[in-house]
Amino acid sequence: MPQPKEERISRQRRLLIVEDEVVVAWEHVLTVHELGWEVCATVATEQAAVEAALHLKPDAILMDYRLAQGGDGFLAARLIRETSDAPIIFCTAYGASLRNQLLSLRRTQIMRKPVLPSSLQKALQAALEVETRVDGQ
Repeated sequence: MPQPKEERISRQRRLLIVEDEVVVAWEHVLTVHELGWEVCATVATEQAAVEAALHLKPDAILMDYRLAQGGDGFLAARLIRETSDAPIIFCTAYGASLRNQLLSLRRTQIMRKPVLPSSLQKALQAALEVETRVDGQ
């Protein structure tokens, strides 16, 4: 049963962070907490990302392209898309060369590393605005 509109608006948004570099992941956690988001999990592998998205149902996903154990953020995102329409924000140092591939998935954005807090805030807000337009239909 859908939540009443008031509950959806007042509930703290949940973010899944998929990042294999511990220091970068921690920086993301601190930044999104300051922006008022809850981090539902931080994972480092392709498989863990897919499982966390399936079970935790985050409102948005912050995804690195290169993951631990040879994992691939694009492949993880494709698998996540089979069960979730949560917006995915890719954070990568490989942005320009991967742009078309990453944007082929619906509801995606790309941010180039290093990620500035102000840029992340804009990306998360844009993700919510898309959700608001979809909910408003």
